[in-house]
Amino acid sequence: MTDSGLAARELRDLLDRIACTHGCSILPPTGGAVAGRGHRIPDDLREFYELCGGAWLFRDGPYRWRVCGPDELVPASPRLLTEAIAREVMTEAPEDLTNGCYAIADGGGAATDPHVVIDLHPTRAGRSYLVGSETYGLVGEMPVVATSVPELLHWLLSTDGANPTLATSQGDAYD
Repeated sequence: MTDSGLAARELRDLLDRIACTHGCSILPPTGGAVAGRGHRIPDDLREFYELCGGAWLFRDGPYRWRVCGPDELVPASPRLLTEAIAREVMTEAPEDLTNGCYAIADGGGAATDPHVVIDLHPTRAGRSYLVGSETYGLVGEMPVVATSVPELLHWLLSTDGANPTLATSQGDAYD
C-alpha cells in the first residue's frame, strides 16, 4: 500500500472511531476546501474533506469540538483578531505565522471558545496550534498539537472532552 493509501486508511479508521464514540459524529462530505493565495491544502486535509464535511467531538462535554467543514476553513486572523488587526498584521508583518493560519476546529462557535488553527503556509502546511482569542499570535502561547490531520484527530480524541490546555503538545508555533 502507498503512503497516500495508508494515510487514507488511517483517516477512515479515525473517522470510524469518532463516529462510534459517545457524543461524537461525522458530517457528510460537502466538497473540497480552498486555500488563499500562497497557501497549500495538505493532501491529508484534502482527503479528510473527501471523506467527510467535518465532525463534532464530545458534543455533551465541557470542552466540545466542532471540526470545520471545507466551507468554514477560513483565515483565522479576522475571526480571532478582528478584520482591522488582521489587515494590519498582513501589511506590517507579512511573514508572521498567523497570516497562514485557518480555523479548523473550535469549541462550538463562540470567539471565546478554544480554537485549533491549521497552518497552510507551504513550509508549515498541516501544523495545528491550540489558540484562544487572547493568545492567538503570541509567542509562547500557541502550542503545536499536531503536524498532520490524522495527528490532529488523534489529539482531539485524546482530550476526551476535557480542558484542552492540559493535553500534550509539541512545543510552540513560533519555535
